[in-house]
Amino acid sequence: MSQQDGDDLGVWSEFGTAAGMTVRDLAAGGEAPGEPHTGLGDRPDLDGLPPVGATSGFGSAPSSPDLAEAIRGAAPPKGYHNRVDADGDGHLDKATYLGDGHGGAEILVDLDGDGRADFVGHDTDLDNRVDFADYDKDHDGFFEKRMYDDNNDGLLDRAEWTHDS
Repeated sequence: MSQQDGDDLGVWSEFGTAAGMTVRDLAAGGEAPGEPHTGLGDRPDLDGLPPVGATSGFGSAPSSPDLAEAIRGAAPPKGYHNRVDADGDGHLDKATYLGDGHGGAEILVDLDGDGRADFVGHDTDLDNRVDFADYDKDHDGFFEKRMYDDNNDGLLDRAEWTHDS
């Protein structure tokens, strides 16, 4: 139990002492103790990675990108426009196009309408053919499948599944 000095504030009686001393010193013609600091300071960088949305490369990420965040990412290469049928239903899907930061483009498609990409196609040479694509097949936010166009004919030929699928 702490000792109280008899005032009404109890243990809170010391609250504001530093501010009171600063005001007293300034009133007596003293100098301010320096520039005041407010807030909690800069946000620490805990992982050393670039901030989300600062770079592209979503297909290599372990989880599906948020399309709203992706739109704020890298602009697609000038004049680039591609069309994809990401779900294979015979109809072209609405897509978001981004630059990949390496001279290619990424094609993001939200197949289930939840605001997250379930398909990310990578056109590494801007020939309007997807060279490889990542799929979130069960719409859980993680890509389980990657398909490759091995012979550059515009059709994805080979699939690799992650160890967690």
